[in-house]
Amino acid sequence: MNIVCIGDCGIDHYLPSGEILCGGITANFALQARDVFPKNDMITLISAIGNDAGATVVQNRFKDSQIECRLTTRKGASSVQYIEVMPDGEKDFVRYDEGVLRYFQLGRSDRDVIAASDLRVIPVFQQICDFFEGVMAIDSAGLTAVDFSDFAKHPDMSLLDKYIDVIDISFFGLSSEDEDLIDVLEQKAEEHEKLLVITLGADGSIAFHGEDTISCTAIPVEAVVDTTGAGDAFAAGFLSQYCYGASVSESLSKGASLSAEIIQQTGAN
Repeated sequence: MNIVCIGDCGIDHYLPSGEILCGGITANFALQARDVFPKNDMITLISAIGNDAGATVVQNRFKDSQIECRLTTRKGASSVQYIEVMPDGEKDFVRYDEGVLRYFQLGRSDRDVIAASDLRVIPVFQQICDFFEGVMAIDSAGLTAVDFSDFAKHPDMSLLDKYIDVIDISFFGLSSEDEDLIDVLEQKAEEHEKLLVITLGADGSIAFHGEDTISCTAIPVEAVVDTTGAGDAFAAGFLSQYCYGASVSESLSKGASLSAEIIQQTGAN
């Protein structure tokens, strides 16, 4: 299988410690996917980085990763997610600077790689919405998985409606308190006969697959250290099973297992 991960790749800047780690939804997913997808699967990362110290952090993290990195270097800063971790381990995304990703456009060779993919995985959030739409304009015969990563704070229903019929698997990170949003997503899954997967933190996960509803409990851990990247790990675990014929229930369980591992450490990958 040829998996292509397109989107943000930069650094996570932890506050107040100042610790800097490789991060970004796409980078996190690619690294987790490399661990759980079969070794003979090709995993490609497509993104842009700056010519700053953050770029070196990214390059060092992917060295010897067995991931094909198509990282375009541009003059300027790599993307930065500023993170504060609460005493209970829950992350707070304080601020995001997209850096050179703001103006990044895919070249012809990158577009060809995406078009030839068996699975393309793309995040979308406010700061990279234009980039996302550019990726979605590329025809691909493979599966498309999209992480609507800021849907809890910015539920862009018009964007979801625009692309839901061409997205095979959609991921949403919500809270069990987001009852109205969850109800709307359930309706859309049924109306469009699509698979929508919702992670709910300690409350587990739920998938709406057409008219079917499948739930999965979270795996208890001894101590939650940092929830950064939990959703990215979940998506990697889920897709590593679902793309090879596993049931939605089995795929949710694998996602839960991988996310339980990642929240017991600092850093998302």
